[in-house]
Amino acid sequence: MQLEKEKESRQDAERCRLLAQRIAEELAPESAAVLGDDEATCTALQKALRKAGVRANEWTAAAAQQPDLLVVEDPTFVELPAQLAAKVLLVCTDTTALANWAEQLAQRGYYRDMFWRSKGRTPQSALFRAAQPGALAVVKGYEQELDTLRDRMVRAERSCGEQAALIERLRSDLALSRSHEKQLEETLGEVTGSTFWKLTWPARYVVSKSRQLWHTLPLFVFLHELRTEGISGMREKARARREYAALFPGKTLRADAFAPVELLVKQFNTQPAAPKISIVVPLYNTPLEFLEELLDSVQNQTYQNWELCCVDAGQDTAVGQKVQDRAKADPRIRYQKLEKNELIPGNTNHGIEMATGDYIALLDHDDILHPCALWYTAKAIAEQGADFIYTDEATFEGNVDNVVLYHFKPDFMLDNLRSNNYICHLTTFSRALMERSGGGERMEYNGSQDYDLFLRLTEQAAKIVHIPHALYYWRSSPGSTAADISAKTYCINAGIAALKAHYARCGVAVDEVSLIPGTPGYYKTDYTIAHPGRVSILIPTCDHIKDLELCVESIYDRTTYPDFELILIENNSKQPETFRAYERMEKEHPDNLHVVTWQGKGFNYSALNNFGETFATGEYLLLLNNDTEVITPNWLEEMVMYAQQKRVGCVGAKLLYPDDTVQHAGIGFGIGGVAGHLHKYFPATSDGYMGRLNYVQDVYGDTAACLLIRRAVYNEVHGLDESYAVAFNDVDFCVRVREAGYTNVFTPFAQLYHYESKSRGMEDNPEKQKRFQGEVLRFQARWGDLLAKGDPCTNPNFDIQREDFSLKILPLE
Repeated sequence: MQLEKEKESRQDAERCRLLAQRIAEELAPESAAVLGDDEATCTALQKALRKAGVRANEWTAAAAQQPDLLVVEDPTFVELPAQLAAKVLLVCTDTTALANWAEQLAQRGYYRDMFWRSKGRTPQSALFRAAQPGALAVVKGYEQELDTLRDRMVRAERSCGEQAALIERLRSDLALSRSHEKQLEETLGEVTGSTFWKLTWPARYVVSKSRQLWHTLPLFVFLHELRTEGISGMREKARARREYAALFPGKTLRADAFAPVELLVKQFNTQPAAPKISIVVPLYNTPLEFLEELLDSVQNQTYQNWELCCVDAGQDTAVGQKVQDRAKADPRIRYQKLEKNELIPGNTNHGIEMATGDYIALLDHDDILHPCALWYTAKAIAEQGADFIYTDEATFEGNVDNVVLYHFKPDFMLDNLRSNNYICHLTTFSRALMERSGGGERMEYNGSQDYDLFLRLTEQAAKIVHIPHALYYWRSSPGSTAADISAKTYCINAGIAALKAHYARCGVAVDEVSLIPGTPGYYKTDYTIAHPGRVSILIPTCDHIKDLELCVESIYDRTTYPDFELILIENNSKQPETFRAYERMEKEHPDNLHVVTWQGKGFNYSALNNFGETFATGEYLLLLNNDTEVITPNWLEEMVMYAQQKRVGCVGAKLLYPDDTVQHAGIGFGIGGVAGHLHKYFPATSDGYMGRLNYVQDVYGDTAACLLIRRAVYNEVHGLDESYAVAFNDVDFCVRVREAGYTNVFTPFAQLYHYESKSRGMEDNPEKQKRFQGEVLRFQARWGDLLAKGDPCTNPNFDIQREDFSLKILPLE
């Protein structure tokens, strides 16, 4: 409930900000007054107007000087005052009824200004002035309003027709499915009711039981292993089992429950040449059964150069006794009783002070380490010189076998980390890096102390290594952040504070850092747009004028970014109405819409955009399909705030199919042998895998259906490769941008509809399929080495043949 209220408050504040910005830019009043029955809304609008540079106050008839503008929120609920300003703006927030006020204003000599139109996310509004316009201007204005309404009605009717056809098609499919189900049930009934089925039941039972015995009876299991492993293999397994019994003492939690015995023994006998790793565990009234499993999991480590530093701030003396009993048998386990509880940051710092190792690993008091966790960590230190290492993790409930969630993470991605603490567990870092980054955990970030620490460490780290194996088991229990971070709401505020401190250290200007509503633990950063240059929107187009009109009108009707131009790249259109529409559009938008004609033949998306770029005047280029429709009015602001950053190359938007399922949310490199769209066909409201549909993240690439990039970077990589006429030109472009040292970004806060391939058509004939296959082979030949390495923005434990983050967990090696 609290989060919903915060969401509504943010939406109201954003609405007021956009309205105030438009008032300041288009009406430029020196002063304004706000009138309405909702005090909170009026106050928010007054504040927004002041931030926009307008002197704003609450409306009072007794004011010494009347303002230049009177803004009336929801006029249905307030009375027309006796005195009015020269301009009156009626704003519809909760109601759209304006007729009564319009009539009263007309009686007072105020007339509608038809040049002021509602647009973007600003609410419906109407401007009235104390000056009578000419009759022709009034007629023209109202006719334009009627044209807009008629167009919307036609679109709505068309949409309703399409939805009705879709519903009818789904009903037909459902009826066919039910009919097929009924046929299958009848067939199954005939089979199971037949005499033959009944007579052969004993034979089927014998076969079934024989199969079970073959897989479970020790003799049969032995014979199967002998056939597959051979005599030498069986001897090696027997030797490994004998060694395992002596090497891994865990009784409550056995190491061979996590990995094959042969691998455990092999790792134990091949120790990486790495320094001591100190595992720091702050204890606090830890349940003894949890503590027993934790201690077993540490003593089961295949890497031997470790120490366990337990600092105890709790009141349960049994906890300390159990740790000290273990310490008597294993001197690598150390225990310290703290005089007082200094919460997790303070207690952890005591553990760090106690540690003698060159590297520090953080372990929660009720969690479990995979027996290979430290071995892989030590290997990364020894072979790669890593000073910051993190692994994937699994969340379990109750028994460790009951894994309810695997969190397979990308390699280090700055924008992901700025959106949420995806690194989490298991994290190991060098003591030297910690001291260079300002020391241990900080009390002012209690609740998100690890987030603050990881932000500081990654700012200074020389080598960050991600180990793509689930080597940490996070116990989910009531009140733990593994179950739900909203159980600890103070974590959210601490996380926001940690991010703000991070930006201050990095010298990055931001307007706001906030929690993404409905997604606790995920954050949105509004970067200050320090370089708000012109955006040149390149739209290749060929006939299909209705699609183009929808696209262009949505841009002009909804976009709040002030400086953009449209360059329509004409590509061999044949319909006369197409060219009439071009003329009409250029007349309606003479300052920032231009039609240029490409003289080539056929369809070559790369060549068309490269041609259009030569006419652009903007600092930014936006490649946009003509079969798209803007949804979020601040889409360009959301994209420009990233594209302006020198480290960023391509910026992609969240594109939806007309049925409100995801078409694009970043490109996964290597999917299906080339590339695929992550989360394709997921519902628009879905959180996606680990919330990835909710927050800004780094991706390998973005679709050119809506791709923003600085023009300088576009030219640096020599634009799109024209040998890719239709497919993979955007993926190839994004790979070249990455290879040039830039980061590609996906933001879900810029949203458009995409009627994919609607104007070009599908790959549905032999000629198109041959061309498509040729582009696949050319792409694989050019980028084969990178394809073999995989996509660092996702994880090798995902099925490379699917776009839905299905798991295909890699075995340990």
